Amino acid sequence: MSVIYSARGISKRFGAVHALSDVDFDVIEGKVNGLVGANGAGKSTLLKVIAGALPPDAGELKLDGRPLVMGSIEAAARAGIAIVSQELSLFPALSVEENLLLAPGTGAWRARRAFARKANDVLQKLGVTVALKTPLHHLTLADRQLVEIARALLQKPRVLILDEPTSSLHVAEVERLHDIIRGLRDTGIGIVYVSHFLEELLEISDNLVILRNGRRVPGDIAPSVDQLKPVVTAMLGEAPESVAERAQRCTDPGHADNAIPRIEVGPLRIVGLRGPIDLVVDNLEVQPGLIVGVAGLAGAGVEELFAVLFGLAKPKSGKVTLPSGVALPTSTAGAVKSGIAYTPADRKQYGLMLRQSIAENVVSVRALTLRRDGFVLRAESLRQAALQRCRQLGVVAESMQQPVGSLSGGNQQKVVFAKWIEASPSLLVLDDPTRGIDIGAKREMHRIMRRLTQAGRVVLFYSSDPGEIVAVSDRVIVFVDGVLTQYLDGETLTEHELVTAMNTGTKPVGKSAA
Repeated sequence: MSVIYSARGISKRFGAVHALSDVDFDVIEGKVNGLVGANGAGKSTLLKVIAGALPPDAGELKLDGRPLVMGSIEAAARAGIAIVSQELSLFPALSVEENLLLAPGTGAWRARRAFARKANDVLQKLGVTVALKTPLHHLTLADRQLVEIARALLQKPRVLILDEPTSSLHVAEVERLHDIIRGLRDTGIGIVYVSHFLEELLEISDNLVILRNGRRVPGDIAPSVDQLKPVVTAMLGEAPESVAERAQRCTDPGHADNAIPRIEVGPLRIVGLRGPIDLVVDNLEVQPGLIVGVAGLAGAGVEELFAVLFGLAKPKSGKVTLPSGVALPTSTAGAVKSGIAYTPADRKQYGLMLRQSIAENVVSVRALTLRRDGFVLRAESLRQAALQRCRQLGVVAESMQQPVGSLSGGNQQKVVFAKWIEASPSLLVLDDPTRGIDIGAKREMHRIMRRLTQAGRVVLFYSSDPGEIVAVSDRVIVFVDGVLTQYLDGETLTEHELVTAMNTGTKPVGKSAA
Protein backbone atom coordinates (compact mmCIF):
# COMPACT_ATOMS: atom_id res chain seq x y z
CA MET A 1 0.00 0.00 0.00
CA SER A 2 1.18 3.51 -0.77
CA VAL A 3 1.33 6.69 1.29
CA ILE A 4 -1.70 8.88 0.49
CA TYR A 5 -0.80 11.76 2.74
CA SER A 6 2.48 12.60 4.44
CA ALA A 7 3.58 15.16 6.99
CA ARG A 8 7.32 15.76 7.21
CA GLY A 9 9.26 17.75 9.82
CA ILE A 10 6.14 19.37 11.28
CA SER A 11 6.84 21.92 14.02
CA LYS A 12 4.42 24.22 15.81
CA ARG A 13 5.01 26.64 18.63
CA PHE A 14 2.58 28.59 20.83
CA GLY A 15 4.55 31.28 22.60
CA ALA A 16 7.23 29.51 24.62
CA VAL A 17 5.54 26.13 24.26
CA HIS A 18 6.81 23.78 21.54
CA ALA A 19 3.65 21.81 20.76
CA LEU A 20 5.33 19.87 17.91
CA SER A 21 9.00 19.46 17.09
CA ASP A 22 10.07 17.90 13.77
CA VAL A 23 7.28 15.31 13.62
CA ASP A 24 6.86 12.89 10.70
CA PHE A 25 3.51 11.19 10.11
CA ASP A 26 2.27 9.10 7.17
CA VAL A 27 -1.28 8.11 6.27
CA ILE A 28 -1.10 4.76 4.49
CA GLU A 29 -3.74 3.86 1.91
CA GLY A 30 -6.13 1.16 3.12
CA LYS A 31 -4.77 1.21 6.68
CA VAL A 32 -5.95 2.37 10.09
CA ASN A 33 -3.10 4.61 11.21
CA GLY A 34 -3.12 4.84 15.01
CA LEU A 35 -1.87 7.93 16.86
CA VAL A 36 -1.38 7.98 20.65
CA GLY A 37 0.22 10.19 23.25
CA ALA A 38 -0.35 11.48 26.76
CA ASN A 39 -2.34 14.62 27.50
CA GLY A 40 -0.48 17.57 25.98
CA ALA A 41 1.80 15.36 23.84
CA GLY A 42 0.82 17.24 20.66
CA LYS A 43 -1.82 14.93 19.17
CA SER A 44 -4.50 17.58 18.81
CA THR A 45 -2.05 20.06 17.31
CA LEU A 46 -0.83 17.49 14.76
CA LEU A 47 -4.40 16.61 13.81
CA LYS A 48 -5.26 20.27 13.32
CA VAL A 49 -2.25 20.69 11.06
CA ILE A 50 -3.01 17.69 8.85
CA ALA A 51 -6.73 18.63 8.77
CA GLY A 52 -6.01 22.16 7.53
CA ALA A 53 -7.19 23.94 10.67
CA LEU A 54 -3.74 25.12 11.71
CA PRO A 55 -0.69 26.07 9.59
CA PRO A 56 2.62 24.53 10.68
CA ASP A 57 5.55 26.78 11.54
CA ALA A 58 7.87 24.42 9.69
CA GLY A 59 7.57 21.24 7.66
CA GLU A 60 5.76 20.05 4.56
CA LEU A 61 2.45 18.36 3.78
CA LYS A 62 2.03 16.22 0.66
CA LEU A 63 -1.04 14.56 -0.82
CA ASP A 64 -0.31 11.89 -3.45
CA GLY A 65 3.27 13.10 -3.50
CA ARG A 66 2.38 16.71 -4.33
CA PRO A 67 2.87 19.62 -1.91
CA LEU A 68 -0.37 20.63 -0.23
CA VAL A 69 -1.15 24.05 1.23
CA MET A 70 -4.46 24.47 3.06
CA GLY A 71 -5.93 27.50 4.74
CA SER A 72 -8.97 25.89 6.35
CA ILE A 73 -10.84 22.67 7.11
CA GLU A 74 -13.05 23.45 4.08
CA ALA A 75 -9.97 23.52 1.84
CA ALA A 76 -8.88 20.21 3.32
CA ALA A 77 -12.35 18.76 2.62
CA ARG A 78 -12.08 19.80 -1.02
CA ALA A 79 -8.76 17.96 -1.15
CA GLY A 80 -10.42 14.82 0.26
CA ILE A 81 -9.51 15.11 3.94
CA ALA A 82 -12.31 14.88 6.55
CA ILE A 83 -12.03 15.10 10.33
CA VAL A 84 -14.30 14.07 13.19
CA SER A 85 -13.10 16.17 16.12
CA GLN A 86 -13.07 15.11 19.75
CA GLU A 87 -15.28 18.05 20.63
CA LEU A 88 -18.44 17.97 18.54
CA SER A 89 -18.97 20.79 16.02
CA LEU A 90 -22.71 20.28 15.63
CA PHE A 91 -25.55 22.75 16.20
CA PRO A 92 -28.05 21.50 18.82
CA ALA A 93 -30.81 23.87 17.65
CA LEU A 94 -30.74 22.50 14.08
CA SER A 95 -32.18 19.21 12.86
CA VAL A 96 -30.10 16.12 12.15
CA GLU A 97 -30.50 16.76 8.41
CA GLU A 98 -29.48 20.42 8.67
CA ASN A 99 -26.34 19.44 10.56
CA LEU A 100 -25.48 16.86 7.91
CA LEU A 101 -26.10 19.37 5.12
CA LEU A 102 -23.31 21.49 6.57
CA ALA A 103 -20.72 18.88 5.58
CA PRO A 104 -18.21 20.77 3.41
CA GLY A 105 -17.79 19.79 -0.21
CA THR A 106 -20.95 17.66 -0.58
CA GLY A 107 -23.07 20.12 -2.61
CA ALA A 108 -25.96 18.77 -0.58
CA TRP A 109 -28.14 21.89 -0.70
CA ARG A 110 -28.53 21.51 -4.47
CA ALA A 111 -29.93 17.96 -4.29
CA ARG A 112 -31.78 17.64 -1.00
CA ARG A 113 -33.80 14.55 -1.84
CA ALA A 114 -30.85 12.51 -3.07
CA PHE A 115 -28.79 13.70 -0.12
CA ALA A 116 -31.52 12.63 2.33
CA ARG A 117 -31.39 9.08 0.93
CA LYS A 118 -27.61 8.95 1.29
CA ALA A 119 -27.80 10.43 4.78
CA ASN A 120 -30.36 7.86 5.91
CA ASP A 121 -28.22 5.04 4.54
CA VAL A 122 -25.13 6.23 6.41
CA LEU A 123 -27.05 6.82 9.66
CA GLN A 124 -28.60 3.35 9.50
CA LYS A 125 -25.18 1.76 9.02
CA LEU A 126 -24.06 3.59 12.15
CA GLY A 127 -27.15 2.42 14.03
CA VAL A 128 -28.78 5.85 14.40
CA THR A 129 -32.51 5.33 13.93
CA VAL A 130 -33.92 8.85 14.15
CA ALA A 131 -35.83 10.93 11.62
CA LEU A 132 -33.75 13.50 9.75
CA LYS A 133 -36.09 16.26 10.93
CA THR A 134 -35.38 15.48 14.60
CA PRO A 135 -33.78 18.42 16.45
CA LEU A 136 -30.25 17.44 17.36
CA HIS A 137 -30.67 18.38 21.02
CA HIS A 138 -33.20 15.55 21.37
CA LEU A 139 -30.46 12.99 20.69
CA THR A 140 -28.20 11.39 23.27
CA LEU A 141 -24.54 12.41 23.32
CA ALA A 142 -23.66 9.02 21.81
CA ASP A 143 -26.03 9.54 18.87
CA ARG A 144 -24.73 13.08 18.36
CA GLN A 145 -21.23 11.67 18.06
CA LEU A 146 -22.45 9.18 15.45
CA VAL A 147 -24.10 12.04 13.53
CA GLU A 148 -20.75 13.83 13.49
CA ILE A 149 -19.13 10.69 12.07
CA ALA A 150 -21.92 10.38 9.48
CA ARG A 151 -21.28 13.96 8.36
CA ALA A 152 -17.63 13.11 7.71
CA LEU A 153 -18.52 9.92 5.80
CA LEU A 154 -20.91 11.86 3.56
CA GLN A 155 -17.90 13.80 2.27
CA LYS A 156 -16.57 10.53 0.76
CA PRO A 157 -13.05 11.32 1.97
CA ARG A 158 -9.77 9.75 0.87
CA VAL A 159 -8.32 10.51 4.31
CA LEU A 160 -10.60 10.22 7.35
CA ILE A 161 -9.33 11.55 10.70
CA LEU A 162 -11.16 10.19 13.76
CA ASP A 163 -10.27 12.01 16.99
CA GLU A 164 -11.72 10.11 19.96
CA PRO A 165 -14.63 8.68 17.91
CA THR A 166 -15.78 6.30 20.68
CA SER A 167 -15.53 8.62 23.69
CA SER A 168 -19.33 8.70 24.13
CA LEU A 169 -20.19 5.26 22.73
CA HIS A 170 -21.12 2.07 24.51
CA VAL A 171 -19.64 -1.34 23.78
CA ALA A 172 -22.11 -2.41 21.08
CA GLU A 173 -21.81 0.99 19.33
CA VAL A 174 -18.01 0.77 19.41
CA GLU A 175 -18.06 -2.67 17.82
CA ARG A 176 -20.43 -1.46 15.09
CA LEU A 177 -18.26 1.59 14.39
CA HIS A 178 -15.14 -0.57 14.21
CA ASP A 179 -16.86 -2.83 11.67
CA ILE A 180 -17.63 0.25 9.57
CA ILE A 181 -14.03 1.46 9.89
CA ARG A 182 -12.73 -1.90 8.69
CA GLY A 183 -15.10 -1.71 5.71
CA LEU A 184 -13.86 1.80 4.86
CA ARG A 185 -10.26 0.67 5.22
CA ASP A 186 -10.87 -2.17 2.78
CA THR A 187 -12.09 0.33 0.16
CA GLY A 188 -8.69 2.06 0.26
CA ILE A 189 -9.45 5.03 2.52
CA GLY A 190 -6.55 6.08 4.75
CA ILE A 191 -7.83 6.39 8.31
CA VAL A 192 -6.16 8.25 11.18
CA TYR A 193 -7.46 6.92 14.50
CA VAL A 194 -6.85 8.65 17.84
CA SER A 195 -8.25 7.28 21.09
CA HIS A 196 -7.47 7.27 24.79
CA PHE A 197 -9.11 3.84 24.99
CA LEU A 198 -5.81 2.16 24.26
CA GLU A 199 -7.06 -1.41 24.02
CA GLU A 200 -9.58 -0.32 21.37
CA LEU A 201 -6.93 1.59 19.44
CA LEU A 202 -4.42 -1.26 19.55
CA GLU A 203 -7.09 -3.68 18.37
CA ILE A 204 -8.27 -1.61 15.38
CA SER A 205 -4.96 -0.03 14.21
CA ASP A 206 -2.66 -1.44 11.51
CA ASN A 207 0.29 0.75 12.48
CA LEU A 208 1.11 3.11 15.31
CA VAL A 209 2.78 6.48 15.92
CA ILE A 210 3.47 7.58 19.50
CA LEU A 211 4.01 11.21 20.53
CA ARG A 212 5.63 12.39 23.76
CA ASN A 213 6.28 16.03 24.64
CA GLY A 214 5.68 17.16 21.07
CA ARG A 215 8.07 14.68 19.49
CA ARG A 216 7.63 11.34 17.78
CA VAL A 217 8.89 8.49 19.94
CA PRO A 218 11.56 6.65 17.91
CA GLY A 219 11.13 2.98 17.12
CA ASP A 220 8.02 1.10 16.07
CA ILE A 221 5.61 -0.92 18.19
CA ALA A 222 3.30 -3.21 16.24
CA PRO A 223 -0.23 -2.50 17.49
CA SER A 224 -1.82 -5.38 19.40
CA VAL A 225 -3.57 -5.61 22.76
CA ASP A 226 -0.64 -7.50 24.32
CA GLN A 227 1.57 -4.44 23.63
CA LEU A 228 -0.40 -2.22 26.03
CA LYS A 229 2.35 -1.88 28.66
CA PRO A 230 5.12 -0.99 26.16
CA VAL A 231 2.83 1.60 24.56
CA VAL A 232 2.02 3.19 27.93
CA THR A 233 5.71 3.25 28.79
CA ALA A 234 6.52 4.95 25.47
CA MET A 235 3.74 7.50 26.02
CA LEU A 236 4.63 8.42 29.57
CA GLY A 237 8.37 7.84 29.56
CA GLU A 238 8.16 5.61 32.61
CA ALA A 239 6.92 2.16 33.48
CA PRO A 240 3.20 1.87 34.29
CA GLU A 241 4.10 0.43 37.70
CA SER A 242 6.00 3.56 38.74
CA VAL A 243 3.03 5.72 37.70
CA ALA A 244 0.75 3.56 39.85
CA GLU A 245 3.11 3.89 42.81
CA ARG A 246 3.18 7.66 42.42
CA ALA A 247 -0.63 7.74 42.25
CA GLN A 248 -0.80 5.68 45.45
CA ARG A 249 1.46 8.16 47.23
CA CYS A 250 -0.70 11.05 46.07
CA THR A 251 -3.86 9.43 47.43
CA ASP A 252 -2.36 9.30 50.90
CA PRO A 253 -4.59 11.56 53.08
CA GLY A 254 -1.44 13.09 54.56
CA HIS A 255 0.04 14.05 51.21
CA ALA A 256 0.69 17.77 50.78
CA ASP A 257 -1.49 17.95 47.66
CA ASN A 258 -4.57 16.63 49.44
CA ALA A 259 -5.72 20.07 50.59
CA ILE A 260 -9.42 19.43 49.99
CA PRO A 261 -11.42 20.64 53.02
CA ARG A 262 -12.86 17.73 55.00
CA ILE A 263 -16.57 17.74 55.82
CA GLU A 264 -18.87 15.54 57.91
CA VAL A 265 -22.10 14.61 56.13
CA GLY A 266 -24.68 11.84 56.11
CA PRO A 267 -25.52 9.36 53.36
CA LEU A 268 -27.53 9.96 50.21
CA ARG A 269 -30.91 8.24 50.78
CA ILE A 270 -33.44 7.46 48.05
CA VAL A 271 -36.81 5.82 48.81
CA GLY A 272 -39.59 5.00 46.35
CA LEU A 273 -38.22 7.21 43.58
CA ARG A 274 -40.07 7.26 40.25
CA GLY A 275 -38.56 9.42 37.56
CA PRO A 276 -40.35 11.32 34.78
CA ILE A 277 -39.68 8.55 32.22
CA ASP A 278 -38.59 5.06 33.36
CA LEU A 279 -36.49 5.57 36.49
CA VAL A 280 -37.32 3.30 39.43
CA VAL A 281 -35.26 3.25 42.64
CA ASP A 282 -37.08 1.60 45.53
CA ASN A 283 -34.45 1.90 48.23
CA LEU A 284 -30.86 3.13 47.97
CA GLU A 285 -28.42 4.44 50.54
CA VAL A 286 -24.97 5.73 49.50
CA GLN A 287 -22.47 6.31 52.30
CA PRO A 288 -19.81 9.05 52.23
CA GLY A 289 -16.19 8.03 51.79
CA LEU A 290 -16.83 5.66 48.87
CA ILE A 291 -16.79 5.92 45.08
CA VAL A 292 -20.05 4.34 43.95
CA GLY A 293 -20.25 3.46 40.27
CA VAL A 294 -23.55 3.87 38.46
CA ALA A 295 -23.72 1.61 35.40
CA GLY A 296 -26.13 0.92 32.56
CA LEU A 297 -26.47 0.97 28.81
CA ALA A 298 -27.58 4.15 27.03
CA GLY A 299 -31.12 4.98 28.18
CA ALA A 300 -31.01 2.45 31.01
CA GLY A 301 -31.65 5.07 33.70
CA VAL A 302 -28.26 6.52 34.62
CA GLU A 303 -28.86 9.77 32.75
CA GLU A 304 -32.34 10.08 34.26
CA LEU A 305 -31.06 9.53 37.80
CA PHE A 306 -28.38 12.18 37.38
CA ALA A 307 -30.89 14.61 35.86
CA VAL A 308 -33.25 14.13 38.81
CA LEU A 309 -30.49 14.59 41.40
CA PHE A 310 -29.25 17.83 39.82
CA GLY A 311 -32.69 19.34 39.34
CA LEU A 312 -32.73 18.94 35.56
CA ALA A 313 -35.77 16.64 35.72
CA LYS A 314 -38.64 16.42 38.19
CA PRO A 315 -39.51 13.02 39.69
CA LYS A 316 -43.09 11.79 39.80
CA SER A 317 -42.79 10.53 43.37
CA GLY A 318 -40.39 9.39 46.07
CA LYS A 319 -38.16 10.85 48.73
CA VAL A 320 -34.53 11.88 48.32
CA THR A 321 -32.45 13.05 51.29
CA LEU A 322 -29.13 14.62 50.35
CA PRO A 323 -25.90 14.15 52.35
CA SER A 324 -26.35 17.70 53.66
CA GLY A 325 -29.58 16.50 55.30
CA VAL A 326 -31.99 18.49 53.12
CA ALA A 327 -34.61 17.23 50.70
CA LEU A 328 -34.00 17.16 46.96
CA PRO A 329 -34.41 20.68 45.44
CA THR A 330 -36.47 21.23 42.31
CA SER A 331 -33.97 23.37 40.38
CA THR A 332 -30.31 23.27 39.43
CA ALA A 333 -29.59 26.43 41.43
CA GLY A 334 -31.24 24.82 44.44
CA ALA A 335 -29.19 21.68 43.89
CA VAL A 336 -25.95 23.65 43.89
CA LYS A 337 -26.94 25.52 47.05
CA SER A 338 -27.80 22.18 48.69
CA GLY A 339 -24.29 20.86 48.10
CA ILE A 340 -24.58 18.98 44.78
CA ALA A 341 -21.84 19.19 42.14
CA TYR A 342 -22.45 17.84 38.64
CA THR A 343 -19.81 17.28 35.97
CA PRO A 344 -21.51 16.67 32.59
CA ALA A 345 -20.12 14.32 29.95
CA ASP A 346 -20.02 17.20 27.45
CA ARG A 347 -17.76 19.52 29.43
CA LYS A 348 -17.32 22.07 26.62
CA GLN A 349 -21.02 22.72 26.14
CA TYR A 350 -22.26 22.40 29.72
CA GLY A 351 -19.30 22.36 32.12
CA LEU A 352 -17.13 25.33 31.18
CA MET A 353 -17.18 28.90 29.91
CA LEU A 354 -14.63 28.37 27.16
CA ARG A 355 -13.92 32.03 26.39
CA GLN A 356 -13.52 33.01 30.03
CA SER A 357 -10.28 32.66 31.95
CA ILE A 358 -9.31 29.72 34.11
CA ALA A 359 -9.74 31.88 37.21
CA GLU A 360 -13.26 32.97 36.23
CA ASN A 361 -14.28 29.36 35.64
CA VAL A 362 -12.84 28.07 38.92
CA VAL A 363 -14.56 30.66 41.11
CA SER A 364 -17.81 30.88 39.10
CA VAL A 365 -19.97 28.65 41.30
CA ARG A 366 -18.51 29.82 44.60
CA ALA A 367 -18.67 33.54 43.82
CA LEU A 368 -21.74 33.84 41.57
CA THR A 369 -24.16 31.03 42.44
CA LEU A 370 -23.33 30.65 46.13
CA ARG A 371 -22.37 34.32 46.76
CA ARG A 372 -19.73 33.23 49.29
CA ASP A 373 -17.56 36.25 48.48
CA GLY A 374 -20.28 38.86 48.95
CA PHE A 375 -21.64 41.19 46.31
CA VAL A 376 -18.32 43.00 45.79
CA LEU A 377 -15.90 40.58 44.15
CA ARG A 378 -12.17 41.14 44.63
CA ALA A 379 -10.44 39.97 41.48
CA GLU A 380 -7.01 39.37 43.00
CA SER A 381 -8.27 37.29 45.92
CA LEU A 382 -10.39 35.18 43.58
CA ARG A 383 -7.43 34.74 41.24
CA GLN A 384 -5.27 33.56 44.13
CA ALA A 385 -7.98 31.11 45.22
CA ALA A 386 -8.17 29.73 41.68
CA LEU A 387 -4.37 29.49 41.46
CA GLN A 388 -4.17 27.53 44.70
CA ARG A 389 -6.90 25.14 43.62
CA CYS A 390 -5.35 24.59 40.18
CA ARG A 391 -1.96 23.89 41.74
CA GLN A 392 -3.54 21.28 44.00
CA LEU A 393 -5.12 19.55 41.01
CA GLY A 394 -2.12 19.88 38.71
CA VAL A 395 -3.66 22.15 36.05
CA VAL A 396 -0.95 22.96 33.49
CA ALA A 397 -1.39 26.52 32.19
CA GLU A 398 0.63 29.64 31.46
CA SER A 399 -1.48 31.78 33.80
CA MET A 400 -4.89 31.95 35.47
CA GLN A 401 -5.91 34.50 32.82
CA GLN A 402 -5.55 31.97 30.00
CA PRO A 403 -8.90 31.15 28.30
CA VAL A 404 -9.98 27.72 29.47
CA GLY A 405 -10.87 26.76 25.88
CA SER A 406 -7.17 26.82 24.99
CA LEU A 407 -6.31 24.06 27.47
CA SER A 408 -5.98 20.39 26.62
CA GLY A 409 -8.93 18.09 27.37
CA GLY A 410 -7.39 16.72 30.56
CA ASN A 411 -6.62 20.18 31.93
CA GLN A 412 -10.11 21.38 31.06
CA GLN A 413 -11.56 18.51 33.08
CA LYS A 414 -9.34 19.43 36.02
CA VAL A 415 -10.75 22.97 35.86
CA VAL A 416 -14.27 21.50 36.04
CA PHE A 417 -13.23 19.62 39.19
CA ALA A 418 -11.54 22.72 40.59
CA LYS A 419 -14.73 24.73 40.07
CA TRP A 420 -16.82 22.29 42.06
CA ILE A 421 -14.26 21.61 44.79
CA GLU A 422 -14.08 25.36 45.35
CA ALA A 423 -17.84 25.26 46.00
CA SER A 424 -17.35 22.64 48.79
CA PRO A 425 -20.06 20.17 47.71
CA SER A 426 -21.15 17.18 49.77
CA LEU A 427 -22.40 15.11 46.79
CA LEU A 428 -20.56 14.83 43.48
CA VAL A 429 -22.42 13.43 40.47
CA LEU A 430 -19.75 12.62 37.88
CA ASP A 431 -21.02 11.80 34.38
CA ASP A 432 -18.16 10.25 32.36
CA PRO A 433 -15.57 12.67 33.84
CA THR A 434 -12.64 11.07 31.99
CA ARG A 435 -14.25 11.14 28.54
CA GLY A 436 -11.75 12.09 25.86
CA ILE A 437 -8.65 12.41 28.06
CA ASP A 438 -5.49 10.34 27.97
CA ILE A 439 -4.37 7.61 30.33
CA GLY A 440 -2.14 9.88 32.42
CA ALA A 441 -4.81 12.55 32.92
CA LYS A 442 -7.37 9.80 33.56
CA ARG A 443 -5.29 8.49 36.45
CA GLU A 444 -5.10 12.00 37.86
CA MET A 445 -8.91 12.28 37.70
CA HIS A 446 -9.22 8.97 39.54
CA ARG A 447 -6.79 10.21 42.18
CA ILE A 448 -8.79 13.42 42.65
CA MET A 449 -11.99 11.40 43.01
CA ARG A 450 -10.37 9.27 45.71
CA ARG A 451 -9.17 12.36 47.55
CA LEU A 452 -12.70 13.73 47.49
CA THR A 453 -14.07 10.60 49.15
CA GLN A 454 -11.26 10.71 51.72
CA ALA A 455 -12.41 14.24 52.52
CA GLY A 456 -15.90 12.91 53.36
CA ARG A 457 -17.82 13.40 50.11
CA VAL A 458 -20.43 11.14 48.55
CA VAL A 459 -19.33 10.36 44.97
CA LEU A 460 -21.51 8.85 42.23
CA PHE A 461 -19.51 7.97 39.14
CA TYR A 462 -20.53 6.88 35.64
CA SER A 463 -18.22 5.92 32.76
CA SER A 464 -18.99 4.68 29.27
CA ASP A 465 -16.15 2.19 29.86
CA PRO A 466 -17.29 -0.68 32.15
CA GLY A 467 -13.65 -1.57 32.84
CA GLU A 468 -13.05 1.90 34.27
CA ILE A 469 -16.12 1.67 36.51
CA VAL A 470 -14.83 -1.62 37.94
CA ALA A 471 -11.28 -0.32 38.39
CA VAL A 472 -12.28 2.90 40.17
CA SER A 473 -15.45 2.13 42.14
CA ASP A 474 -15.77 0.61 45.61
CA ARG A 475 -19.31 -0.52 44.79
CA VAL A 476 -21.51 -0.40 41.69
CA ILE A 477 -25.27 -0.12 41.20
CA VAL A 478 -26.66 -1.30 37.85
CA PHE A 479 -29.67 0.01 35.93
CA VAL A 480 -31.59 -1.89 33.24
CA ASP A 481 -34.62 -0.34 31.49
CA GLY A 482 -34.76 2.43 34.09
CA VAL A 483 -34.81 0.08 37.09
CA LEU A 484 -32.06 -0.40 39.67
CA THR A 485 -31.56 -4.14 39.23
CA GLN A 486 -28.23 -5.18 40.72
CA TYR A 487 -25.64 -4.21 43.27
CA LEU A 488 -22.03 -5.37 42.86
CA ASP A 489 -19.10 -5.29 45.26
CA GLY A 490 -16.30 -7.50 46.51
CA GLU A 491 -15.84 -10.65 44.43
CA THR A 492 -18.87 -9.86 42.27
CA LEU A 493 -17.36 -6.55 41.13
CA THR A 494 -15.67 -7.71 37.92
CA GLU A 495 -15.97 -6.39 34.38
CA HIS A 496 -17.52 -9.68 33.26
CA GLU A 497 -20.18 -9.53 35.98
CA LEU A 498 -20.86 -5.84 35.29
CA VAL A 499 -21.27 -6.19 31.52
CA THR A 500 -23.51 -9.21 32.07
CA ALA A 501 -25.62 -7.27 34.59
CA MET A 502 -25.94 -4.28 32.25
CA ASN A 503 -27.26 -6.50 29.49
CA THR A 504 -29.51 -8.74 31.59
CA GLY A 505 -32.97 -7.83 32.79
CA THR A 506 -33.49 -9.03 36.35
CA LYS A 507 -35.84 -8.26 39.18
CA PRO A 508 -35.23 -5.00 41.02
CA VAL A 509 -33.07 -5.20 44.13
CA GLY A 510 -34.65 -4.56 47.49
CA LYS A 511 -32.66 -2.62 50.04
CA SER A 512 -29.38 -1.42 48.54
CA ALA A 513 -26.72 0.19 50.68
CA ALA A 514 -23.69 1.50 48.85
